[in-house]
Amino acid sequence: MCESKVVTIRNGEEVVLMEDVVKIVVEGDKLKLFGLLGESSEIKGRISLMDMKNHKILVEE
Repeated sequence: MCESKVVTIRNGEEVVLMEDVVKIVVEGDKLKLFGLLGESSEIKGRISLMDMKNHKILVEE
C-alpha cells in the first residue's frame, strides 16, 4: 500500500499527527490530510520531508 504517517517534532519527540494518509492538499500555510478510510484533518504547517520508502511525511508546524 502507499499510505503514509504524517509526523511533527515537538520538544525533541516525534509526534504522529495522522496515520494512513493517502492524500495531502496544500492550501497556503495549511495542509489538509485525508486518510485511507475517508477521515480528514487540517493542520497549519509545511512539509519539510517526504520519505516514501519509509512511508513518513515530516511537517514543521
